[in-house]
Amino acid sequence: MRVNVLGSGYMGKQIASLLKLIGFDVLIWENNDSDLENQLIKETTKIEKILKLNSEGSIKIEKNLSKFENFFTIETVKEDLDVKKKVFESLKYKENLFTNTSSIKLSKIGNNINAFHFMNPVTTKFIEICKINYFSNEYLDQIINKLKTLSYEIIEVKDTPGFMINKIIFNEISFFFYLIEEEKLNIEDIKKIYSNDFKRNDPVKLVNIIGVDTCLSILKNLNEYDKNYYIPKIFEPSVKSNILGYKNKKLLKIK
Repeated sequence: MRVNVLGSGYMGKQIASLLKLIGFDVLIWENNDSDLENQLIKETTKIEKILKLNSEGSIKIEKNLSKFENFFTIETVKEDLDVKKKVFESLKYKENLFTNTSSIKLSKIGNNINAFHFMNPVTTKFIEICKINYFSNEYLDQIINKLKTLSYEIIEVKDTPGFMINKIIFNEISFFFYLIEEEKLNIEDIKKIYSNDFKRNDPVKLVNIIGVDTCLSILKNLNEYDKNYYIPKIFEPSVKSNILGYKNKKLLKIK
């Protein structure tokens, strides 16, 4: 089965490589000037090692959105409403459209847009799905069934910004930075709490995994929806300085 992946950034490459690995013929939209073919080979190899599988599908690259046809389609461009709308509007079909958004309400993108939200990295075995309109259950079920054979948990969610998982994750990240920046609590003391059995997570590491720029966009979107989401002051200057986390190997650090 053909699957279209719209976007060749950090998540687009991961999603395309995973779908290739589990047997689909992927057509990916190259929306930047990167050495995409070699990057896809590296990404597929990495996921093969993690999941201990051999690739069964294929990937082809296409630069012209007008050449994409009405197959199952996942959009993976950055968390920017205008950018996402422009990509979908450039297609010649209006069905079988899914977005990988992690913080934008689907109805703002379009009444024909559904959600197929992968975690980062895509080998994290949770996927959120929001079914709205105008899609083939046959296409959707083929992908879901393949992912379930690899023990992926499929969670059906409602159309709200952040769905379910990101509400949990970014509430944690947001409050962590609020305590440091606004309440001026001791960073090392907070880290100790997060590193022991009480909190088995490090929000700074999580931000670096997800991407500082992506976290900034997500928290801005969630803050529009709910002002309780705090936007860390350190994120904006870090992004302007191209400190994006593991995606470009420039890590956010706090002292």
